[in-house]
Amino acid sequence: MPQSVRREGFVDDKDDGDSETVTPIRQIEHDASPPEEEQPHLFVSTWPMRIKLIHRPIRNNKNEEVSEIQFREPTGGDINRYGAPVRMNGEGGFDIDDKKMAMIMAALSGINLPFLERMDPRDWQSCAYRLKLYFHPDATGWL
Repeated sequence: MPQSVRREGFVDDKDDGDSETVTPIRQIEHDASPPEEEQPHLFVSTWPMRIKLIHRPIRNNKNEEVSEIQFREPTGGDINRYGAPVRMNGEGGFDIDDKKMAMIMAALSGINLPFLERMDPRDWQSCAYRLKLYFHPDATGWL
């Protein structure tokens, strides 16, 4: 049975005000942990990631016109070969290194870089910003 707790500001309805102990409105057990809530994700994607080219189609390595690019999941080896396409800036934000991102996009899509360079800039940015999220460090281990 929970014991009465004396706290300032709580008033027991049954008490006339002369008593020193008052039952709190809500008793919180200290050993009970709050229910774990699933963290909302900024992005949810399955691999291969598919991004539609909204503004203009491009040609692939077989000289076929494509209006969607499919990217495989990046690996640490991709970063070793092409460099990290995302870096943390002085304000704590993340900046895209355009040349490295272009090389990563070529590697992940299997489409040669000269074909990707013909993309509409808005489509290129859409692909880069979707991939950018996968190159951010996971802060759960060091916060």
